[in-house]
Amino acid sequence: MDWYVLFENHTQGLLLDGLLRGAGLHSTIVPTPRALSKSCGVALALRADEVDAVRALVAREGAGILEIASMERDINPRRDRFC
Repeated sequence: MDWYVLFENHTQGLLLDGLLRGAGLHSTIVPTPRALSKSCGVALALRADEVDAVRALVAREGAGILEIASMERDINPRRDRFC
């Protein structure tokens, strides 16, 4: 499973990314998977083992997010192969 934090706007994403880094948690700014949301184009990808710590930080700091969502990893080894 891959875990993502979804936002209404990119400013919220950048603010939370800074909070997570300051707390020693890992996040990666990624395009929002369209299967999860069509609102903001920015999401934060999380490590699965840090999801509970991220939830606690979001609650403690009152960070503005839409949700923390998961989806099954969809890797197609034939993607971008044309022959």
